[in-house]
Amino acid sequence: MIIKGWLLGLVLAIMGAWSSFAQERGTRIVFVRLDKVFSEYHKTRLADAQLKAQAEEFNQERQRLVADIQTLQNEYNALREEALNTALSEEVRAQKRSLAEEKLLAIREQEARIKRFDELRSKQLEDQTRRMRRNLVEEIREGVRDYARAQGFDAVIDASGQTLNGVESVVYFNEKLDITPQVIEALNRGATKESPSTP
Repeated sequence: MIIKGWLLGLVLAIMGAWSSFAQERGTRIVFVRLDKVFSEYHKTRLADAQLKAQAEEFNQERQRLVADIQTLQNEYNALREEALNTALSEEVRAQKRSLAEEKLLAIREQEARIKRFDELRSKQLEDQTRRMRRNLVEEIREGVRDYARAQGFDAVIDASGQTLNGVESVVYFNEKLDITPQVIEALNRGATKESPSTP
């Protein structure tokens, strides 16, 4: 009976101490601006540079296709003029007309090729951008979670979000609770020039 009473007293004492500690400590809630973290994350800059390089490569490829169509257009114009040249025999002009029609068909095919190229490359860039963004956001979220755990925070709220009405989801918070600079520093610590991985 004495042991049970002693054990009950010990449990009550521990619970009381823990309750007192929790009240003293309070719930630790902080805020982060994920849009700023995303834009200043070193891998975001690397990804942007990679996407721009890819877009430039596609643009150069498109310019070659456009140059081809311009060559065909010049050849078509020359054949059409020759087909109208009365100094040439009817037989030669007929041949020129036939060749001009072939060039016109080639121009239409090249235009269709360019249209398909634009659609394909545009989709590739959109898909690549979406994949990179998804991966970067997940890395940032994990970095925020790691930092929050290490600092003993109970919750981290994104202060950059907006409601469906287009207004800030967080109306006010004390700037002392903003951990954005610390998160950016933690994520960029030891940053190297490696390229972001693309699945």
